[in-house]
Amino acid sequence: KKTPIIRIASCHGIPLRLKRPSSSGASSSPYVVRFNRPTTSNTGCKKRLASNDAHHRAPPPPPPQPSSSSSSSSSLPSILHSPLQWYIHKLDTHPLMTKGITSGLISGSGDLLCQYIISSKKEKEEEGEGGNKRHNTNTTATAATNHDTTNNDNDVDKPQSFDWLRTARFTILGSFLVAPVVHVWYGHLMRSIPGGGVSSVAKRLFCDQGLFAPIFTATFISCLTVLEHVIPDENENDGDGGGGGDDTNAMSAVHNHHGDVYTHLTTRLRNDLPEALVVGWSMWVPSMAFMFAFVPGKFQVLFSNGVGFVWNAYLSWRTHEGEEGGS
Repeated sequence: KKTPIIRIASCHGIPLRLKRPSSSGASSSPYVVRFNRPTTSNTGCKKRLASNDAHHRAPPPPPPQPSSSSSSSSSLPSILHSPLQWYIHKLDTHPLMTKGITSGLISGSGDLLCQYIISSKKEKEEEGEGGNKRHNTNTTATAATNHDTTNNDNDVDKPQSFDWLRTARFTILGSFLVAPVVHVWYGHLMRSIPGGGVSSVAKRLFCDQGLFAPIFTATFISCLTVLEHVIPDENENDGDGGGGGDDTNAMSAVHNHHGDVYTHLTTRLRNDLPEALVVGWSMWVPSMAFMFAFVPGKFQVLFSNGVGFVWNAYLSWRTHEGEEGGS
């Protein structure tokens, strides 16, 4: 009886002898295992063995993730050293939120600028009046007159404080009204009337300043008026018992003169809207013509907010100081 031969291809060709198990316990003839060398070269076998080892080898551990402190520290230099690139990146990743924050800051800053200019002007006027009073005061005046003059001097030297609630109202409108509406409107204009030619720019300018500007200016003044009644000034809440002086009485007189929200709103729209539109067209028409012709789409809200810094300062004066001076 011939011994069965099992042929197994291997890269090594080392013969092995295997015994066949027997149920009777007697030893049987072993199998002869003959290893034939493969026809391929040893280089191919080594490559296959290496690939098998790499397949069964455990994967390398993942690289350590950077901590939150290290990631924040790595993003901090980008804000400090290249704020423009950081802002452009935020416009791409979070456009509406970035424009809302920017618009709110610019609107509030415009109101602060208006308050600072008006406050400085009033201080100069009061200083001039106080100097004239001191120059004309008789040296033989009574003690009561001297006491009144001292009080006037103290009022002149008193620093002018800012109306932070008024600034907060402009900031809220800039973030939650101006930025979203202008973002959607400019995007719609650029999609509906594409191109950078003269005719395209003229069409966008007409739609923006001829149709959109009157409606949006009236909307802004209306929302500002409603916010003034929802979030009233501290001077109005204090009334006459706080001893606020002439400015407090003047502001209270303005609010008491207009009465409820509807009366205040209609009076303000009738008195302030026409002049605001005329001044706005003189400022916005050349600015928007330049913007529609040369400014990319994602920077248009930022550009309009830059022009709006001056515009909001004017609106703050028109709706507060101008209104107060006309009452």
